[in-house]
Parts: sequence; structure tokens; C-alpha cells
Amino acid sequence: MKRFLPALAVSIAAFIIYSYAAWHHPIGSYGTETDFYHLYGPDALRLRAGHFPENPYQGPGFPALVAVIAKFTGDVFVAGKWISVVAAAGTLIAVYLLFRDLFASGSWGVWLGIGAAALVAVSPEFPQFAISATTDSFFLLITVAFLLIFTRDSLSVRYRIVLCGALGGLAWITRYNGAFLMMSAVIAIVLLDYFNLSWRDRVVSTLILIAAFCVTASPWLYANYVNRGSPFYNANHLNMATEFYPELVEGRTNQDATRPLENVFRSFGDVIRYDPGRVAKHYPVNVWQSIRQSAYSTLMSPWVAWTALAGIVIALRQARSKKLLFVLISALLYVLIIGLTHWETRYYFFLMVVCAGFAAYTVIAALASGFKAIQAAALVLFAIMWLSSFGMARKDLTGFLKSQPLEVLAARDFLKQHGVTAGRVVARKPHLPFVAGLEWIFFPPVKSVDELGKWLKTNPADYVVISSIETRRRKELASLKEPDKAPAWLRLEWKNDDPLFILYRITE
Repeated sequence: MKRFLPALAVSIAAFIIYSYAAWHHPIGSYGTETDFYHLYGPDALRLRAGHFPENPYQGPGFPALVAVIAKFTGDVFVAGKWISVVAAAGTLIAVYLLFRDLFASGSWGVWLGIGAAALVAVSPEFPQFAISATTDSFFLLITVAFLLIFTRDSLSVRYRIVLCGALGGLAWITRYNGAFLMMSAVIAIVLLDYFNLSWRDRVVSTLILIAAFCVTASPWLYANYVNRGSPFYNANHLNMATEFYPELVEGRTNQDATRPLENVFRSFGDVIRYDPGRVAKHYPVNVWQSIRQSAYSTLMSPWVAWTALAGIVIALRQARSKKLLFVLISALLYVLIIGLTHWETRYYFFLMVVCAGFAAYTVIAALASGFKAIQAAALVLFAIMWLSSFGMARKDLTGFLKSQPLEVLAARDFLKQHGVTAGRVVARKPHLPFVAGLEWIFFPPVKSVDELGKWLKTNPADYVVISSIETRRRKELASLKEPDKAPAWLRLEWKNDDPLFILYRITE
């Protein structure tokens, strides 16, 4: 129990800080939390009503949990952000336990676990996503828990295999790239002979792992098959297409890119067949660029990245084991899978956790050397890693909270005060329609105000939102920033000056 108390202390401290920030986060950002109002939140409401979820990019794992927690919070966004807070705190405990026993034992192992958890807690964008209503914290907890259970010697082999199969299924129905966990486990069981089994028992163990996965994922596999024609249907090939064929979408990776590509690519096979040579050439380049970008971005401090690289080299020389190889294989497979699409910080949180562990190992290896000069340098190095990460994280979280679109809540209140409970809203972002209980219509790719008017005649709507988002993505509509210049068929309903947010009523 005493060896667990440090992890609990780090987790509780982080939970308090994240919770304080979450209380000051009343509405999702225009960044990644757009997915909540577009995908996760609506799917949570659909699942609660017994309807099939419509998100084609992820399974229903996160929305289903949101739907359950919302019964207690009364609001799906509140449920989503608090799931992330709890998952982030839980991840720190899992990180501690994983790395505490991975390389060292006794007090050095405890300090290694504390160091890894402390670095993860302040990784530059981790606190932001610890309070965001997204899948990222929840998914990260599942992945680290998978590694923790698989490498847990105190548990029986059969118990570990069944639990990991179930976690693998949960990871997959949360985010489809969670398939890397099952791939890593199969490689470890069959090729690494991780559990020291006969060939027959390796095959049996693999089948049990897959069976546990299928049992966990079977409700979604069946529902996906019935409603979409394939148990494995997903639209992530569109994200892959934006990376490999950027000229088709003017280099964009958002909805302005994926929506038009739906008419070009129907599957991953279509994406590859479109230009196999380019895919073959660009893929390794993208993987390398993604790894490099991970070291020089807001994923982690460069100090952590380079110290982690040193830690991998040292560990392979001094502490090579099947556990170590399993963790490295898992990280490699994850990077190879996620390298099929564009780079985003949150996509690489799993890599960040692994790097934090190896960076901490470098410090512990130096402390265990017994040389005072090396020990002093190691402590200074850890202080630099933690403080540089903390500084980046504080800046990122502060900027994140300042960027909240609070004007959306004011617009919602205006609509409620005027008794608006139904209607169709044309907007680039789904925030206002969702919080106001209205129907969202994605802003069309029009090139002029007149073209917008013609589009509205065949696509009836009640309101049009013009904000900094619309004018940045639809620059040809800049004149609508000034209501006096708006056409007669747009009547000003409500306006916020800074930041700009105009709600027009469509009168024709």
C-alpha cells in the first residue's frame, strides 16, 4: 500500500487542478470539442433514446458512457468533460504502476513511476484534454490500462488475456485505431512468447484474447453490420485521403475536406488505388515527420523527447526484457497506424506517455549509478523537463480557457428568452444549434452572398450564424460582418461584437 500512496497523491493533486479548470469550462471550444457537438453529444442523445449512432469515424464507446453519466449530471457536455477529468487522473495512476514495475524494483521503481506520472500530468496539452469533452483522455486510460494488465506478473496469464481482450474491444469501439492493442498483444504472445507457453498454448491464448475482444465488441459489430452493411464499417479512409491527396481539398483536414471527399472515396481500398505509388512513397515520410513533430510541438517538451530517446537506448542495453519489448512494439504499432493520417497533438498522447516513462528511466538510471555528480545532473535534468513542460501546459490551458466561445451561451439564452425551441441553423460550427436544441445545417461552400441566398432557396433554414469562424472559412461572405450591408432576406436577430457573433433570421 505504501508504494501506491505516491501515485495516489500525484493523481489527487492533478484531479483537484483539472477539476478547478473544468468548473471554468462551461462550453466546448471551437477546436476539437466541435466533435462533441457534432458527433459525441448527438450520439449520446440518440443512444439514450434507443437509436443507432450516426458518427462514422468512431464507435459508440464514449457517447454510450456520456449517456450513462448524463443521467446523473443532467447535461451531456458536463458528463463528457468530467469523464475526461476522472480518466486523466486515472491515467496517472496507471502510468505510475506501469513504469514502477517495468524496469526497476524497490524504491527506484517507485521513483520511476512517480517521475513518469509527474511528467505526463504536465505534458503541454494533456491538462487541456483532461477537461475537454472528447475521447482522448478516456481512450488514453484504456490503452495504458491494457499495457498495465498485460505486463502485470501478479495476475494469472489467463486472467490477463481475458481482461486485455475485453479492454481491446472497449478501445476499438471507442476509437478504431485502438486495434493496435490487439495487434501488440498477438505479437507478444505468438512471436515474443511473452508468457513462455508452448506453441499450442500460444494459439489457444490468442484465440481466447480474440474471443474476449469479440464478446466485448459484439453488440457494436452486429449493430454496425445491420445498419451499415459491415461490422467494421467506418469513414476514417476520408481522413487518410486528406493526408495523401491534399491537393483535392486545398490542404485542409477538417469537415470542409472530408465532406466533399465522400463522393470520391468509399473505402481504404479506394484511397490506395487512387495513386498507389504516392501512398507507398508518402507513408514512410509521414510517419517520420509525425515522430519528428511529436518531439518539437506541444505534445511534449523537447527535453522530454530527447531524454526519452536516451532512455530507450539505455534500457535496451541494460534492462532488456519482454516487458520492455512489448511496450516498444506497442508504441511502434501505434505510430505506424496513426501515421496513416494527419498529425495532431492529441493523436499522439500514447506516444507521449511512453516517452515520459523512458525519460524518467534515464533519470533513475543516472541516480542509481551512485556517482554524486551524475546524480546531481540527473536531478537538474528532471527539474528542467518538468518545469519546461509545466510552463508549456500552463500557457496552453490558459489560452484554451480564454478561447471559449461564451458568446454562444449568450446567443442560446437570447433564443430561449424569445421562446425559440425549434428551427434550422446554418453555421460552420454546431455549438449553438446543439445547446439551443435546434437542428444544425453545415455552412455550404458558397463563394458569395448571392450564392448563399440561392442555396437557401433549395435548402430551407431559419437562422444563419456569422462569426469569426464563418468569415475565416468563407471569406467571400465578409460583408455579412456588418448587418447594415446584409441583404433584405437576412434580418439581424442578435449580435455580439467581441468576439464577433451575429445571428441572422432568414426572412424569405
